[in-house]
Amino acid sequence: MNKIYIALLLALIIPVSMLVADTPWQSSSAGGVTFEYRVSQDSQSLEGKVSAATTGWVAVGFDPSSVMRNANIIIGYVSGGNPMIRDDWGTSNTSHASDISLGGSSNVTLVQGTESAGTTMLHFLIPLDSQDQYDKDLAIGQTYNIILARGANNADNYTGQHTGAGFASITLQAPVSNADDGLIYAKSRLIANYPNPFNPQTTIRYYLAEPASLELSIYNNRGQLVLRDSFGQAAGEYSYLWQADALPSGSYIVRMNTPKSSSSLRINLVK
Repeated sequence: MNKIYIALLLALIIPVSMLVADTPWQSSSAGGVTFEYRVSQDSQSLEGKVSAATTGWVAVGFDPSSVMRNANIIIGYVSGGNPMIRDDWGTSNTSHASDISLGGSSNVTLVQGTESAGTTMLHFLIPLDSQDQYDKDLAIGQTYNIILARGANNADNYTGQHTGAGFASITLQAPVSNADDGLIYAKSRLIANYPNPFNPQTTIRYYLAEPASLELSIYNNRGQLVLRDSFGQAAGEYSYLWQADALPSGSYIVRMNTPKSSSSLRINLVK
């Protein structure tokens, strides 16, 4: 059973590892808030890090039509060491509400959240096309306006007034292609998983450039650890079949760590 779950982890990891290895980070700032971003290697997701000098909430809103109206807003905070994040929609120029409360769905996956030395950072993934009416479709090669905002210190909530806000823009660049069949990889990495989305199983391919011990971890879309396991393998290309019968539908983040590399991937289980 553990091996089955390990395969799951690997399957989830594949596309993001390539993302982490090869896709360059871009950055945009306004209102004392910085947004770093890049497109995932499988060209299905946008990976983002929003940070600001506050111990309260931070937020980024994508493609507003006016101020925050009709923006896909990702907002969150860290309280007591626990990161919280929410997928919101700009309901007017000055207000927003969670997608779920409006009849939509939450399509943000928390990767990590930290609060250190007076700075809060949220690291997340969102799909480029969630097919949710309360999200904005994003396309590679396009430029979008964004709104960046931060709350007051200790404002650990989703509704507090901002102490800094501003507008900027981002341009989504295509990831570097590195998954061609027959390519000799310089580093250990995930190659691909198929199918994705899947139900209830998916096959994961990954490559080890040298003998290594692996640590695999899986997180749900609330950032909660689902499983962690470790094992060792010789250099080479491998595949795992993951059976996810026991898990509910949703997005999962898989991370694969070796002594010299790290990768992660967002995958979707649809039952």
